[in-house]
Amino acid sequence: MPTPGERTSSDSEVSDSQLPGGNAKSRVAPAARLSLSRNGDRSCLRELDHGAHIVTGNAGDHPLIIQLLVQARQEPLAEDFQSRLDEPNYRPGDRLLVRRGQTLIGHVHVAGHISWFESQRIAIVKLEEFAMLPEHRDSSYDRELLAAAESIATGEGAVLGLVHTDRPEWFARQGWSLLRGQGHTRASARAVLAHLDAQEQTRRRRKTNVHVRTWRHFELDQVRELYDRIAADLWGPLYRSEVCWQWLIGRKAQDQVLLAVQRGKGGPVTALNGDGAGSEHAEEQAAGYAVVSGSCIVEMITAPKQSAARVQLLARACREAMDRDHHSISLYTPAADPLHELLVTAGGAWIDAASNGPRWMVRLLSPERWIERCYPLWRHRARAADVPRPFELGLVTPEATYHLTITRRSSRLEQSATLPPDQIYCDRPTFESLLTGNLAILAAITQGKLRLSRPELAAPLAALFPARLFWQSPLELMRL
Repeated sequence: MPTPGERTSSDSEVSDSQLPGGNAKSRVAPAARLSLSRNGDRSCLRELDHGAHIVTGNAGDHPLIIQLLVQARQEPLAEDFQSRLDEPNYRPGDRLLVRRGQTLIGHVHVAGHISWFESQRIAIVKLEEFAMLPEHRDSSYDRELLAAAESIATGEGAVLGLVHTDRPEWFARQGWSLLRGQGHTRASARAVLAHLDAQEQTRRRRKTNVHVRTWRHFELDQVRELYDRIAADLWGPLYRSEVCWQWLIGRKAQDQVLLAVQRGKGGPVTALNGDGAGSEHAEEQAAGYAVVSGSCIVEMITAPKQSAARVQLLARACREAMDRDHHSISLYTPAADPLHELLVTAGGAWIDAASNGPRWMVRLLSPERWIERCYPLWRHRARAADVPRPFELGLVTPEATYHLTITRRSSRLEQSATLPPDQIYCDRPTFESLLTGNLAILAAITQGKLRLSRPELAAPLAALFPARLFWQSPLELMRL
């Protein structure tokens, strides 16, 4: 499912340090390591077998692309597809097509974005609407299309690749890794409300001054500010510009946006009025918001120390769901959100993404750039865990050997035949998962996926590369 976000074909949102140098290599087969670029013309990017070739798309290809996607997915997509053509910075040339004569065989949308990773903004690419005619699945065509997309994305500055796919086994064979901890909770809306009422009576809390109501469109700036403040500290959410927010909300894929406001003097939350005086709501401050679609809370963001706002938003969403004749409520917030435990306690269940639809998968397109760009993270973690610096580590995979160095001033990863005494051995997907926080290190060691030159290495590895749970809002994925 495609997602909106901030396109990054220029360096307006990314510093020069985030762009890979001219010697960056994509991790694809030698035949795929061609210098591919999208210059807006109709030139062939790659010749394939049996007269097929990969070309960049143009606006005239949109009808054929819709036809291909409907045939491959067996669901109506025309309205959703049309709405995404208005996405900020959308370019028809971002689409790669596999054509044989006048027949369109395959398609992928190579969409550049910026994602937050613990306050670091990283250039990523999302491979959206990756589709191949059923008779050509698992052929060389889809492998060549994926290789071309990876090569172009790397050349245009992407550090990390993401895909939300219903073909996880196939992508895994191409070197992509499943992201851990993906799923949502579902519970009876009536049971959740009963549980919240029982909690309120047991704790005998003072009456809260948080009130939940439907938002007004002029409050978008406050919603956006809340999202930026909280999303920046998470692992993976998309950066959203103002125009992206306007387009995203304007699609009306959601049913409503609920706003939690704190009346009277409150904590460090966002004021709803620019001058703070002379307004009917001058005493209100935004404490959080929730985006609701049917019986699903697809996004909930609250200011720090505003747990009461989260509970109030959940309760209001449950009542709204029941008013719309929905019996359950589903929560799609990050897996670490305490509200998931609340829903399970109320009789609900955690539903793993593996058993319910497409899966998120990741590939590290430029490990060298990732290590360099995330230096503030390594520095902070090394300080917190007293990891001595310089820290040097050899990483050995079947494809290449790397020398990792983290000093007090910088971090770098280089391919090298000369390695330090401390080394780890693993396959390529495990190597990428380790660097991106997608690996439970102790479990990987126990299972033999990660081998250490000495057992004492486990502690600094766990300190520098702790497991993090990736999250992106379903709001970006929702279809019309």
